[in-house]
Amino acid sequence: PAAPLADSMTSHNPPPAATPLTDSRPMTSPTPAATPLEEKPAHGEEMLKKLLKREEDVIVKGKGDEFVQQYCKEVKIILQAANDNERLANFSKLQPPFLNNGTKSAKIVRFSTDFPGQNIHGEYTLGIFGGYKAALVQTKQGSDCRSLIEATIGLFSNVSFIIGVGVAYGSFREKTKLGDVLISEKIACLNNVKFEKSGLIYIRGPIQEVKDKLHAHFCTASNRFMNKFACTEDASPRYSKAHVGCIISGNFLVDNEEIKSRLSENAREAIGGEMEGHVLMEIMGKRDPCPFKAIIIKGVCDYGDGTKEKQWQLTAALAAVEYTHLRLELTEGTLFF
Repeated sequence: PAAPLADSMTSHNPPPAATPLTDSRPMTSPTPAATPLEEKPAHGEEMLKKLLKREEDVIVKGKGDEFVQQYCKEVKIILQAANDNERLANFSKLQPPFLNNGTKSAKIVRFSTDFPGQNIHGEYTLGIFGGYKAALVQTKQGSDCRSLIEATIGLFSNVSFIIGVGVAYGSFREKTKLGDVLISEKIACLNNVKFEKSGLIYIRGPIQEVKDKLHAHFCTASNRFMNKFACTEDASPRYSKAHVGCIISGNFLVDNEEIKSRLSENAREAIGGEMEGHVLMEIMGKRDPCPFKAIIIKGVCDYGDGTKEKQWQLTAALAAVEYTHLRLELTEGTLFF
């Protein structure tokens, strides 16, 4: 079995320097010495094959199925993925769904639907995630995810939370390691960017805070969590940290050290970046009052500096999913009460 992974959560909003949060949960055994995360991703081709095989073991139903229609009304959490690795990682923690009336499904349920007049197709996986009724959807990347997310919100009319769980780049090698988890305290929208002749880049757009009950739960509880995924294929124990702070989000891929450095000059507190969070924030901002909340929780798979390490995508996504799943489990189903 995989060795557990200890995590200390730090907040990156300098100054002052961040300090680890404390934790009251007892440790059952001493934490072993960690191996540097950069040596080797924890998951390779074998894990990918395992997840792909597991994903085939579902029940496919139609949108008009009675179970599907009722479950859509009871879903509380939408898990949003934007690539195959993110989808597979989220799927890895889903369990067969059940209805409030006690009706259970023998397997995880999948259905797809077209949204009339919108030229949008959505495929959804229904299951229990961290003790809550959830729906997993894979969207397009960047701003192109907007139309499907908006249609999805309409389909799951009683959703309370949308969680973007997947991968991101880390801003600082000395602060965030590959496999660490980033949690959005703020989202810096990067859709409107002004490039000055001097070479400076100015972020033009809102920096939106994500402070609510959902954020407080993910960012201020215990600083140590135990993960079953967190080992290399040779079972070497590893550390991973969860970092809370501002995440840059925009509709283009940051994969250049010079561009990233210039962006950092205008968003010094940013701990990383990704491409879909700004869409969730903008959708929320158009609803007053907004019936749901959103948060971004993503694992670091590279540093946005032109040295992308694609082999880290699955491990980073699984780290983010494991963190999200466990923190939801710790609420014991009370998050909405």
